[in-house]
Amino acid sequence: MEKTINIPIEYKRLFDRDWREAAVYGGRYSLKSHTVARFLLIRSRLEKTRIACFREFQNSINESSYQLLCDLIKRYGLNEFEMTKSSLINRITGSDFLFKGLWNNEQSIKSIEGIDIAWVEEAQTVSKESLEVLTPTVRKPGSQIVYTYNRLLEDDPVHQRLVIEGRPNTLIINVNYDIALKYKMMPDVIRLEMEDDKVKRPALYRHKWKGEPNSLERKIYKDWKIIDEIPHEARLERRGIDFGYSNDPTAIVDVYYFNGGYILDELAYMKGLSNKQIADLCMNNPTILTVADSAEPKSIDEIRSYGVNIVGAEKGKDSVCNGIQLVQSQRISVTKRSLNIIKEYRNYLWQTSNDGKILNVPEHTWSHANDAIRYSLSHLLKKPPESSMEEYRASSQDYIASLNGGDSFKSEILKAFL
Repeated sequence: MEKTINIPIEYKRLFDRDWREAAVYGGRYSLKSHTVARFLLIRSRLEKTRIACFREFQNSINESSYQLLCDLIKRYGLNEFEMTKSSLINRITGSDFLFKGLWNNEQSIKSIEGIDIAWVEEAQTVSKESLEVLTPTVRKPGSQIVYTYNRLLEDDPVHQRLVIEGRPNTLIINVNYDIALKYKMMPDVIRLEMEDDKVKRPALYRHKWKGEPNSLERKIYKDWKIIDEIPHEARLERRGIDFGYSNDPTAIVDVYYFNGGYILDELAYMKGLSNKQIADLCMNNPTILTVADSAEPKSIDEIRSYGVNIVGAEKGKDSVCNGIQLVQSQRISVTKRSLNIIKEYRNYLWQTSNDGKILNVPEHTWSHANDAIRYSLSHLLKKPPESSMEEYRASSQDYIASLNGGDSFKSEILKAFL
């Protein structure tokens, strides 16, 4: 049995047809995504509508708004929708929902025809380049684009485009958690969390719940360049590994030297990788000295036993900040295919104190590939003490011994280097 779909009055203008782009932004629990999803389901039931749901980064449909829409379809008993593995189709009106990632997907996006409404979720992460591809793609007369986002930084491209600079026929809806309180849609557990942040962590409260952007001063890395591919002349210098498993991904990053700067290329970024799988990934790619998180010596020993030339990263007092400063001083490029490195680069921020003071401690959430980068570049660029050099020589000698004569040419080169 179908249930009534309620839309807060603050979102009523979404149903009008006189706007081209809509910026729907604010803090957490302002009902943005759930309300836009409900709006799109209603539109798709009223008339045949092609709806394209985008995010900047989407490796699979599981990272899209697909699950939210499916949950709402089930919740409201909208049985005329067919839920396939890659789309949603309304069997009565013929409406359909498509799901795509914008980043590094230009030709696929341009090929989509007849979009009536585009929904860009988590639009604070969308690059200026992606916006320039998307807006002319949604070109059908009367077509509309809805962006939902929590502001991340002061210079978020979507906010600059729609709110700061402004575009013709733009609808702006700025909402915060008070809308959920007004309609009694905020669970007590969330309300208590919000009130606790308001009293004890005012800086976090302003960003998280009031939707204020972070200062650009919090951004750790800046001015990295995105390149299409690794130049043929680039030289592989190091490989970095930050271990994860259940809760965090294992990040493996290759570091190349080219023309006075360094190029980062993502080799792996996933949860659940065993040490054997990590070793296989390393062995099935060009051989190079690998620098891993020394907090897991057993993992390093096991990976070395499979033939990988691997050492632990040097750690100590201020090693994190010193390593970050070292990376900051380099000219860095990232391959376009390195989706997770790019995502971490854009979101990597310094922590703040409860009163908003910036601390010299990076946030953990976006640190996995960034830690792997720091390990490898710190090892490459900082001259190690003699004890570390002896460890490196011993590790390399073990690796040579593991070749067992199977690659005598490579063995002789390594011996000459040592």
